[in-house]
Amino acid sequence: MSASHAGPWPDQPIRVIVPAPPGGISDGVARLVGGQLQARLGQPVIVENKPGGSAVVAERALMAAPADGYTLMIGPSSLLTDFPLTVKTPFDPIKTFTYVTDVASMVHVLVANASLPAKSVQEVLDLARKDPEAVSIANLSVGTRSDMLGEMLREKSGGNILTVPYKGSTPALLDVMGGQVQLTFEVVGNVASQVRSGKLRPLGLAAANRSTLLPDVPSLAELGYPEFALPEASVGVFVLSSMPEAMRNRIRGEVESIKQSAEFGKMLASAGYEAPQPGTYEALQRKMADTIEQNRKLLRRLRQPVSG
Repeated sequence: MSASHAGPWPDQPIRVIVPAPPGGISDGVARLVGGQLQARLGQPVIVENKPGGSAVVAERALMAAPADGYTLMIGPSSLLTDFPLTVKTPFDPIKTFTYVTDVASMVHVLVANASLPAKSVQEVLDLARKDPEAVSIANLSVGTRSDMLGEMLREKSGGNILTVPYKGSTPALLDVMGGQVQLTFEVVGNVASQVRSGKLRPLGLAAANRSTLLPDVPSLAELGYPEFALPEASVGVFVLSSMPEAMRNRIRGEVESIKQSAEFGKMLASAGYEAPQPGTYEALQRKMADTIEQNRKLLRRLRQPVSG
């Protein structure tokens, strides 16, 4: 701890930085966790949204703060497993930040405009091969899981699916529902209600198994596309790697206690999020390292530039 914060932790407000605008899974999880931390610790927890620059704006804000437990970041695990492989930064995120615990799983589903004639993945691929201008996919920022999955689908079509970049989920989903683009890969919790109401058509989950939020939607692995079952991503808590181990363990312990409460489980489900598989800190770090290696191999296969 810094000299200015040498007293018992916490004795002042805690900042939670979110590398995304309000709305969406990172912001939602940050506000759920922040509310529970505030109740447990008796100090205000202030959520600050700092979108932009492929998360670099938020990461710089965390780097500018002391590693004393009063500034955390809540965002997707892809900030360490996906982004550093495709987004060049003046610092090394993998060495600079530590992912201390996951809070919500991030399973992506391929969804289509409800009026798209193609009603399955195979029909989408057939349509794209027949008419290269017939199918486009909304991809989120470079380095996101959505972007990586979209590039995989484009490769599957022989390069005939047009990728359209978007800065966030909301504009991408509005354009898919409006028919300006036909497809997107999005986190299940962000589209479950639109799928149930018929505004979007689900084509398959980018996972090995089905989701409890959309149990009738098959995984792409079930449909014969096992390569789309990428390692599970999640949203969780990041700290600076320079943080003392005792403080890091205290923060992880507080969030783990929140995760284990039945009340928080209900809040998570009510918000449309799924709990990740339980595991130790060491297992989480191994999983992160393994995912980085798998993604590095995938990007090389897709012939995309790989950083690091």
